Amino acid sequence: MTHPPSPSRPLVLFALGLLAACSCEDTVAVECDETNPCPAGQHCVDAVCVVDGADGGEVPPDAATDATVADAGDGGGETHGDFCDGEGPLLIVGDGEGSGEADCAGRIAENAFRFALCTCEGLVTSHELRTDSFDSAMGPYMAPGGEGGSVGTNGGGNSTAEWSVGGSLWSSDPSGWTVSQDLVVGSELHLAGRLAGSEVSVGADAWVGGGVGLNTFTVAGALTVPDPGAVVVGDLTVGSMATAPVTVPDPCACEPDELVDVAGFIAGYRETNDNAEIDLDPDALANVSTETTLELPCGRFYLNAVSATAPVTLRVTGRVALFIEGSITANDAFRVIPEGGAEVDVFVGGNVTGAGEFAIGTEDAPARARLYVGGTGTVNLSASTTFAGNLYAPRSELVTAGDVELFGAAFVRRLSAAGAVTIHYDTAILEAGDDCDVPDTCSACGDCPSVQACVDGVCGDCRDSSDCCAPLICREGR
Repeated sequence: MTHPPSPSRPLVLFALGLLAACSCEDTVAVECDETNPCPAGQHCVDAVCVVDGADGGEVPPDAATDATVADAGDGGGETHGDFCDGEGPLLIVGDGEGSGEADCAGRIAENAFRFALCTCEGLVTSHELRTDSFDSAMGPYMAPGGEGGSVGTNGGGNSTAEWSVGGSLWSSDPSGWTVSQDLVVGSELHLAGRLAGSEVSVGADAWVGGGVGLNTFTVAGALTVPDPGAVVVGDLTVGSMATAPVTVPDPCACEPDELVDVAGFIAGYRETNDNAEIDLDPDALANVSTETTLELPCGRFYLNAVSATAPVTLRVTGRVALFIEGSITANDAFRVIPEGGAEVDVFVGGNVTGAGEFAIGTEDAPARARLYVGGTGTVNLSASTTFAGNLYAPRSELVTAGDVELFGAAFVRRLSAAGAVTIHYDTAILEAGDDCDVPDTCSACGDCPSVQACVDGVCGDCRDSSDCCAPLICREGR
């Protein structure tokens, strides 16, 4: 391994011999025995978890069964009992037209939150940005955090304050990146354009497509550029140099046909939902003026909108999908709290305003909570100093005021930060799809579990990092 393992739980398998898997930067082998079974989709070989079929062996009967239990039926058509009695994946209807086609919520989360921060537009800030990682399955965040917590943007970048990125940094826009203060990248650097400015340090390999003009540039691994003559650095330290074309694919899936169909999911449960099981009125939170607490057991629930001038708390005690047709406008505290082993996916058709404390999840286990926003306006968290959960809002601007600490991840159109931003990425989100079925065929890496790549139309071992979804890395051995 290039880096020592972080104090987090192993995320994926590194099998024996030449088998390889896509991983984040801090991954080590998953060990197993009779008392420590492997995750779904893997089995134990010589005390190491191996992806089913990767070693030529048969898929164990229990692994095949776990992915096809009662709740893997027709999505919106299955009953509350089917959904909550099963132990398989959370399936939700994605087209809103009653076709019965369903998507696995865990796979959606794995694909949406591979980066600590991903932006569709350029990443420009005059305040500090820091990312690191932890694994909530092993316990709560403890400073200084582990390696990981990558940052990606489909635009260029301009940082006028110090940045410390615990994972990789990706930018696919040829406009390049300008740094006025120190930029530290813990793992790989992938830039399509020119890198210019002050001091940059990279903990692994670096690819720069448009030349380099820096005061100081340190690359622990190999630096690849199309033209070595375009590298003008006062103090250059690299492990090695390579000359080759540099192409950086968009790290963030921002094209219209790549976006999560938030409106479609909401439409799929407007009429067919579990509201009757708990006597939940769709307008229960449409005009809240006194402190309100709702308990949401296992189920899929629908609300027309949330508008509150008093504190609102939703206590989630099972696996829950909550579909909100309109916006969330919270002028006081708004909290969605998964308790115990519960998990929650919240889909919002409009925009989000949090004028008080705002949390979708907990700081101890942010991977268990995901907020998907379909609106084209803002996710305004200007009153919050902390946010727990994973935010997906690729058509919205995330607005923060003052310093903010985020436990989880954010995928947004643009970041508008009025203070320092610190993100503690929860790597457990990359295992959110462990219970999802592995497709018989695939067309892209995102069709497969996060530990696998799509190779020749089939999910399996990666050959190199280009097979993996960014920012995951293909590594051989353990």
